[in-house]
Amino acid sequence: MARDATARSGGRGRGGEAAGYELDEVDEKIIAALRQSGRIANRDLARIVDVNEATVRTRLRRLEDNNSVRVVAMRDLSAMGFDCLSAVGVQVKGRAAADVGHDLAQLEEVVTVNVAIGTHDLEVQVVARDLADLDRLLTHVMAHVPGVEKIVPGLALKVLKYTPDWAPL
Repeated sequence: MARDATARSGGRGRGGEAAGYELDEVDEKIIAALRQSGRIANRDLARIVDVNEATVRTRLRRLEDNNSVRVVAMRDLSAMGFDCLSAVGVQVKGRAAADVGHDLAQLEEVVTVNVAIGTHDLEVQVVARDLADLDRLLTHVMAHVPGVEKIVPGLALKVLKYTPDWAPL
């Protein structure tokens, strides 16, 4: 299970209000080290960043309190046996796109769901163990969600960039 530090410059404080906190060089170094290992001890983090341990504790607390950083466990999709990644455009009819999106979001294989403007009402990213599993997900599960009129999948042949170190909005 990989761990990751997720950062948002100028984070939001508790309750969603803008905190107005700008990350400095020390904060960026702390975040970079946490991206390598979210389990790193403050003592080791202080050594890497070249500040004392109390400074690391204070900075981490402030970054977390401002919701500028959170350390989370992340699934390693490949290690879990998910070898297929697919972007799926979904056209909706007879229901609100957001309602259909909420239903699709309940599926374990669905990684992201976005209400969109353009060719598709929803943009969904899914993972599957293999092509047969992707076929089952698309034709026997997603296609039968009420309101799904049409699905347009695209299969990722090779992932060139995947940046999981940014948290969803």
